[in-house]
Amino acid sequence: MSIEFTRPQINRDERMLWIHAGPHKAASSYVTERLRQNRDHLAAQGVLMDGYDNCLANAIAQKNYAPVEEALATLPSSLHRVLLSSSSLDDRILSRTALGRLQVLVERQGFKLGVSYFVRDQQSWLNSVYAHRVRRFRETPDFEQYCDYIMHDSDSWDISYPSKFRVLSRFPSIATLFLPLSKQVAIADPFLALVDALGLDAPSGEQGWLAGRSSKQNIQPGARGIWMSALCRRLMVETGFDPEVLKRKGKVIRDLAIELGWDREKFDGFDQSLHDRVSSFYASSNEAFAQEHWGVSWDSLFPVRSAVQQVYSGPEAEAERKEMRGLMVRVLRELRFPWRLRRRFFSLYDATV
Repeated sequence: MSIEFTRPQINRDERMLWIHAGPHKAASSYVTERLRQNRDHLAAQGVLMDGYDNCLANAIAQKNYAPVEEALATLPSSLHRVLLSSSSLDDRILSRTALGRLQVLVERQGFKLGVSYFVRDQQSWLNSVYAHRVRRFRETPDFEQYCDYIMHDSDSWDISYPSKFRVLSRFPSIATLFLPLSKQVAIADPFLALVDALGLDAPSGEQGWLAGRSSKQNIQPGARGIWMSALCRRLMVETGFDPEVLKRKGKVIRDLAIELGWDREKFDGFDQSLHDRVSSFYASSNEAFAQEHWGVSWDSLFPVRSAVQQVYSGPEAEAERKEMRGLMVRVLRELRFPWRLRRRFFSLYDATV
């Protein structure tokens, strides 16, 4: 049985600039791509979708508001809503300055401003962001240290939702929509949940909303891929090489993982102790947020679950060691890692593995 929750009523015929701002690692790429694929269906209901180059969203991210105001001022009479979808706007619009500028310009053109976000439980978000960073060779501590950094460092991502979205309470005339990224709701698909909340009707006919184009871009490479990515970056740094200069650095191990089926065994860094610690840290703020915006308990939408840790600590059997070393040779070749450093790299690799 699905959980019913409250959400604001949105007038589908009101002239609005609507910004769906993600956040990062909350189905944002999927939602944006599928909105783009349904551009014509959206236009038929009076909605202009931002261009494939995210022109308007990028302008806002760069604090250049003129293109947005021009788009509103020149909107054809057949359209009454402009829709932007970009996770790059996540924190960028959550300031008094940005929201104030946007509100003034939309009201000057006779529009109303609306913003939406998906809300994800912190454990799944932390796991996803950590895997994403490691896969792309970004400097990242081990998983437990990364969780502690996010929870306790004021310079990190703010995923205490009352705190993150507090600035919006200063702008009561801005329509705000928070949708739980939860399997407990009637519409679990995030794209369908968003268009339904915005009052948009599915196109007539059997096909309905068009599917988005499939992409490998955000596929997690699995526990083995995360191990290989973390080790590869660490050993590169120990050879004195900066992995940031590599091209396609996130793509190589991801594609290898998909080829070998590693992506089917997803990395999950939480043991029960860490899982409980993160739950306790956010429990009161999560409950306050859920009651304020959805009128239900947090746990009803994000039920407490036991940790199911899935990590890979390296090969154990000799045959597996040979296989993984051969795969690392292939990875360095495809990354075009300098020849002069490869002997040193594999000396460190063999000492580690």
